Amino acid sequence: MDFHILKEQGLSIRKIAALRGVSRNTVRRALRSTSPPTGKRRREGGAKLAPYLEQITAWLRDPVTTQWSAERIFDELRDRGYDGGRTVLKDHVRRHRPRPKPLAEARFFVKPGQQMQVDWGEMGVVSVGDVPRKVYAFVAVLAWSRAMFVRFTTDMQLLTWLDCHYRAFTFFGGVPAETLIDNLKTGVLSRAGGTVQWHPSYEELAVNVGFRPLAHFPMRPKTKGRVERMVAFVRGRFFVGRDIVDLAGLNAQAEQWLTERANQRIHRITRERPCDRFAVEREALKPLRAYDIKLEESRVADAYALVSVDGVRYSVPATFARQPVTLQRRIDGLRILKDGETLASHVYAQPGQRLVQIPEHLPPRPQPRHERFAALGEAVVERFGESGRRYVAAVEAKAPHAPLALLREVLEHDAEFHHDVVAGAIDSLLAFDVVKRGVLSTLCHRFGGTPRIIAEPAVALPHVEVEQRSLAVYDEVAA
Repeated sequence: MDFHILKEQGLSIRKIAALRGVSRNTVRRALRSTSPPTGKRRREGGAKLAPYLEQITAWLRDPVTTQWSAERIFDELRDRGYDGGRTVLKDHVRRHRPRPKPLAEARFFVKPGQQMQVDWGEMGVVSVGDVPRKVYAFVAVLAWSRAMFVRFTTDMQLLTWLDCHYRAFTFFGGVPAETLIDNLKTGVLSRAGGTVQWHPSYEELAVNVGFRPLAHFPMRPKTKGRVERMVAFVRGRFFVGRDIVDLAGLNAQAEQWLTERANQRIHRITRERPCDRFAVEREALKPLRAYDIKLEESRVADAYALVSVDGVRYSVPATFARQPVTLQRRIDGLRILKDGETLASHVYAQPGQRLVQIPEHLPPRPQPRHERFAALGEAVVERFGESGRRYVAAVEAKAPHAPLALLREVLEHDAEFHHDVVAGAIDSLLAFDVVKRGVLSTLCHRFGGTPRIIAEPAVALPHVEVEQRSLAVYDEVAA
């Protein structure tokens, strides 16, 4: 309409186009129109589709064919001779397909102590102890009172899943009759309709603690809607923007927040505080039984007495190398057992650590061959005194794999070089704490120059008497 006003003021089409930054054809088109421009070009089409409109309407009204997609209808029309476009057909189907009437949701009511709903939430990647880690939130809500529990973790593995359940029961001071979960693999191995095959470890927890597990139907998260909304609630009201030093400190802050804020608020549905309703629901919870959460696996220690767990190798005593052992995972660390006896206990490796080894588990150093070593050592001590004794002790401590060769090297060089040269070389090795084959020889050549050459005495040859004969005999033969 702005173009019409400018035209009534006497401006030309060229001037209007320059003022508004559009083409003159645009101005002309706007002046011919009686409605304001929408920015969309009107599309004239559908002539090729017109002969098939009745058939499309019949398909859309049929209770079976109404489920066909626009692509399926396009294929059916092509078989009937339709040679038009796909887009015009999709637009027509979108406008005329009957839409299902929205149905009201039925609210699910429970009794106090009847059900706890559980869900995982991904909080994002944050720096935990100067290491970027992905943090998850385990959220549990008592369905009647809306009392909430939160536990932050760095994984969603089976052991963490079981431990978070037990911590939630401990926080609530009891166990509800049911626990409603997703169809995650740590809880549900498989299902066919309403028949659920539970994970053995999760089923064992349920039996020992005393609750009945339930899993909602796939693609139906509203079944446990009382906990679904709480994941976003925890992220927005507690987690985002919080400084995290370590996971233990974060969980301590979360527990304080639950006690002072989250469970003290007025709930939007019940119009009561969850803590007040929880005082009533606590009486309906079953007492919590003691349960030791652990996962056991069979492993074999390798030739170096190490057991591999999640890419990290943990040590066992050297005497159990190449033997089958039992690996016991706990929330606070690992235990490695043999026939029921604990061989080693380890805390979990830090991120980036690939080897956890206790010094006592290292194999003993091989001892030198005592008889020959003792004889050579006595010879070295006899020739070099206190320096020789210290050198023999250093060889025994630092070179257990080739001690005899090192002592022989000393005696051989003492015979080749001057005694003071070899003694000085030994003092230098002890001063720099070096025990290595060949270094003594290098020092002796550097300090003493060329080794002494001891010539052996000449052996007198025996005197042999030879008969003297005349050589004239050979002249006669030659003639």
